[in-house]
Amino acid sequence: MKRWLPTGLAVLVFAALWFFYSGSGGSDPEEKRADRLFPGVQAEDVTQLTLLEKGKVSLELKKTGEGWEFVRPRPLPVDGEAVDAWVSSFVGLKNAEPVEKKRPDDVTPFGLKDPELSLTVSLKNGKTLRLDVGSQIPVEGGNYVTTGDQAPVLKLDAVQAEGLRKRPLDLMEKQAVSLDPEKVTGIRADWKGKRLAAEKKGDQWKLTEGEDRFDPKRIEGWIEHLTYLTADDLAVEADRFKKETPVLSLTLRLKGDIRTVVGVKQKGRIWVMEKGGKWARSFEEKKIEEWMQQVEKEKKKEKEKQSK
Repeated sequence: MKRWLPTGLAVLVFAALWFFYSGSGGSDPEEKRADRLFPGVQAEDVTQLTLLEKGKVSLELKKTGEGWEFVRPRPLPVDGEAVDAWVSSFVGLKNAEPVEKKRPDDVTPFGLKDPELSLTVSLKNGKTLRLDVGSQIPVEGGNYVTTGDQAPVLKLDAVQAEGLRKRPLDLMEKQAVSLDPEKVTGIRADWKGKRLAAEKKGDQWKLTEGEDRFDPKRIEGWIEHLTYLTADDLAVEADRFKKETPVLSLTLRLKGDIRTVVGVKQKGRIWVMEKGGKWARSFEEKKIEEWMQQVEKEKKKEKEKQSK
């Protein structure tokens, strides 16, 4: 027993040290190797972002009690996860190497006098961070960047630099209808003279209208694909179309709820919105047509030509 104690204690000590340095209590070896451009700043510290392209504001978002919201180019539905990822990519910028120890008197050769891209970030402590992205670096790749008018010129790899470039559509919530397909127990759809109505009995769908055109076995996947419909243009407020006659009408009966989705045609596009919802999202007409076709029966094969 006495001979075991020193060995046992040594094992416990080494185990404790390993846990401390490899677990949450120790330092991160990767963090030591990777020098962050904005050390100490966390994603949750960010309260506002403003993106300028060639000197003009292209994007501005701010954080409110309910989450992120668009300020510019105009109010839009926000994809909170996409914005959070953008914020994280900014505060996590790392391994930017200085071009020279001191900032050159003229930064024009680096594309930083009038930067192509400039991102300003406000923090909840009142401080502001800025990153200007200049010209691409010949041969080596990446971009020249700087963190302010007096800061040195740095080299930042291309993946990180390009990840900061966002368009409003990149950060907009593009999904037309958000629902759990498994909770849908009844549907009714009208589109271009085609009418589909069906009810779910147990695990099977039964058609009540459109029997000669639609396949009940495809309804489950068709409803699921409804949730995959994502806008390819900026949303507008749904009130704009409240006096328009819908060309698409879709009623979804869920357990304890009924939801209605309509589509209005304008200038060759279909604007889809949920009744009572705030936003309308647009799609090419063919995209809605392709979605409707997913529930249709397979076309009958052509008869084989008679042999000569």
